[in-house]
Amino acid sequence: MAEEEGQDSCDKVKICDIGGSGGLLLPLFGDAEQEWRPGLRAVLYLLGLLWLFAAVANVSDIFMSSIECITSKKKTILHHGTKKRHTVKVWNDTVANLTLMALGSSAPEIMLSIIELFRNEMYSGDLGPSTIVGSAAFNLFCISAVCIIAIPKGEIRKIKETGVYAITASCSLLAYLWLYLIVSVISVDVVEIWEGILTFLMFPVLILVAFAADKGYVLPVKDEGGDHKVMSSANLSAEELATLEADLKQENGMALTDQELAKLRGQDSKSKAHYRVSSGVTKLSRSRSSADSMATQGGAPRDMKNLQLSAVVPEPIPGTAPAPPIPTAILGFMAPNYAVLESAGIFKLPVVRKGDLSLPVDVDYKSRNGTAKAPDDFEAVEGRLHFSPGEDTQIVAIKIVDDGEPEDDEQFFVDLSNPSCGIEDAIASLDKCCSARIIIVDHDEPSILYSDHEQIEVLEDDCDKPVAITIRRKNGLKCAVTCRYRTEAHTATEGIDYEKAEGVLTFEPNQLSIEIKLKIRGKGLYEGKEEFHLVLSEATCMATFDPATDGGAEKCIITIAIIPQEVERGFMGATMRWLRLDWDKAAMGCTSWKEQFIDALHVSGGDEEDEPSSLDWTLHVITLPWKILFAIIPPTDFCGGWSCFHGSLLMIGFVTALIGDLASLVGCVMNMPDAITAISLVALGTSLPDTMASKAAAEQDPYADASVGNVTGSNSVNVFLGLGVPWTIGSIYWASVGRTAEWQVAYKNEASFASWDQDGGKFIVIGGDLGYSVAVFFGGAFVCLNTLYIRRKAFGGELGGPMIPRYITGVILVSLWFMYIGLSAVKSMETAAASTC
Repeated sequence: MAEEEGQDSCDKVKICDIGGSGGLLLPLFGDAEQEWRPGLRAVLYLLGLLWLFAAVANVSDIFMSSIECITSKKKTILHHGTKKRHTVKVWNDTVANLTLMALGSSAPEIMLSIIELFRNEMYSGDLGPSTIVGSAAFNLFCISAVCIIAIPKGEIRKIKETGVYAITASCSLLAYLWLYLIVSVISVDVVEIWEGILTFLMFPVLILVAFAADKGYVLPVKDEGGDHKVMSSANLSAEELATLEADLKQENGMALTDQELAKLRGQDSKSKAHYRVSSGVTKLSRSRSSADSMATQGGAPRDMKNLQLSAVVPEPIPGTAPAPPIPTAILGFMAPNYAVLESAGIFKLPVVRKGDLSLPVDVDYKSRNGTAKAPDDFEAVEGRLHFSPGEDTQIVAIKIVDDGEPEDDEQFFVDLSNPSCGIEDAIASLDKCCSARIIIVDHDEPSILYSDHEQIEVLEDDCDKPVAITIRRKNGLKCAVTCRYRTEAHTATEGIDYEKAEGVLTFEPNQLSIEIKLKIRGKGLYEGKEEFHLVLSEATCMATFDPATDGGAEKCIITIAIIPQEVERGFMGATMRWLRLDWDKAAMGCTSWKEQFIDALHVSGGDEEDEPSSLDWTLHVITLPWKILFAIIPPTDFCGGWSCFHGSLLMIGFVTALIGDLASLVGCVMNMPDAITAISLVALGTSLPDTMASKAAAEQDPYADASVGNVTGSNSVNVFLGLGVPWTIGSIYWASVGRTAEWQVAYKNEASFASWDQDGGKFIVIGGDLGYSVAVFFGGAFVCLNTLYIRRKAFGGELGGPMIPRYITGVILVSLWFMYIGLSAVKSMETAAASTC
């Protein structure tokens, strides 16, 4: 009898056979469809799967637009100390990336795993978990390879938020290690309630730890982007700082402002202290430079460095081992690096010699452009110096041009060449320090742009009202300054409450103020106070914005509040104010909703700038049904984007249900296990849109965080949500209903059935193929992450770099993906062949 029951379980009708139970929505034509030829059905199902992939890519874009709308919202807060208003993002960037952004990129895989559970009547399946692992493999291996190769030639991209990346990368490895432990070690082939709940709870833990890393509470990671260590005045004691400041004033021979002293002291990354540290000197005022040693050996005065050299601050030569016996005369500079204020006028560069001072010696000198260019920044010099007997120093005078404009510190060079001695058999040669670098330290103060009022209130009127916003500047009046301005919606609605404005402001030299004209639209609706922002940014000529105002030094944010007229409007007015209805957003939303349907009917969404190609028309016709269906989703104007979020999520669930059914049908008619279909076709189809988005981010973003940095976070979320949620539901369900007769029939032929068939119902997840697939992926992921780390150390960034290494890396990563697919497929086929059913 038991033998017959086991046989019955083995003879269960498959989804693609006549009498099969089918999926949630497919096959469309029931048993009549099952009678079609398998080859024809395989082709149709594959084409249908591609059609569904196009649909899920389309609706995922809508989903991401809602997420972008939600996470980009800002709020105005009042600083308790300064009592000033500051505009900040509602969502922290790291939290947004690991929650809504990760959900947006992983929604199809997560929804597929959850839907499969309900489609299988609370039994686990292979499609959902395998798709999550397969998608993670494609994301990490293939997307990383594409991003590495896509960087333009000669460019490098590195991950900026290394602390957050270290957390997400570690969690991505631990997530799949935990997955392997659940199904293959801790409770083999069984997911217990505590395991499902713990898997899900790892998601908020990841968010909290990543948020802490983003704020610098954990993992204080040093930025490895710079080539030189920079030592600021914070690295010096108070005594050393005071000594250094006194020496600088003495050596420059002039009264310096606090700002100029700060630049020479090391508070600027390009200041003198930077070059001081680069040359290995810790205490400028107490170090004995190589120039002192050279002068002492040659009999020259040791107080050479105390010569008045305008605003020159010479840099000492790093200590070197004694050179071989020197020629009769050696010519060179006192130091390899010099700093001079732009206002110094004439810069006097000393050339010194050592050896026999009784010999006449000559040497050529010539200036060479660096970031400083002649004649804009200095006057080029060229000539030949003559050292008479007894002379040990000659001066090269160079005129420094003060252009009056704030700019970065710049540098140029002076080279020595062709040394000669006027006496036969005497030898003259160049010292190692035969090229001097001169740093021009800019002393001009940059302009500061600001507004007299951070918040401006405008009384609403029945007709349009112009508003003039005055922008002022102080300091740095000699150069022309430009900045961009734009209006930005807050609670007010662009186009209804106010007219959009954007452009470029230009301050001519010595111009102190300029006005921006805005227009407030006239209305008569029952609305309360509404606000929008005027944002200034991208100032030129090194100008900044007032750091004490909203937006800080990078931006200036002015809040314009539209105040309704204080007119008693009776019971209706009081009611509408209490309801806080926003007629503007409702009207804008209805207009956008109408435009969605219009755009769905047009090729390229109604963009008429370029003539649609035949390919555009073909894709439009193929995807037209989906475009019309997805136009039902509310636009982002409603409910701050949340209605669009939930509507698109519902559509993703619908399309994903179709993908799950169709993927099972494809595997069935092709005699391919669901695990292979999942890690190959389904994972590839759901990940291709992310590939294109990551490639664009790698090419356009200056850092690698938005391209490969988010892959690790998304892979972690896949496990914590895509498996944590369904496994928690499944384990709780079977623990509550117990071991039903259907459950016993489903698992009666499994080797571990005897141990399962005890102590209540259990949620079974066969870990053979899944555990093996996870183990293979874990090994490949470890290699991939270490490869990216090696690239950062070798080339300064994870992406880009020299052409040959980048292509070698790309081939290695893609090979890891093919290895993962091949090994996992072989394992699944062996399991299917050994199965008794």
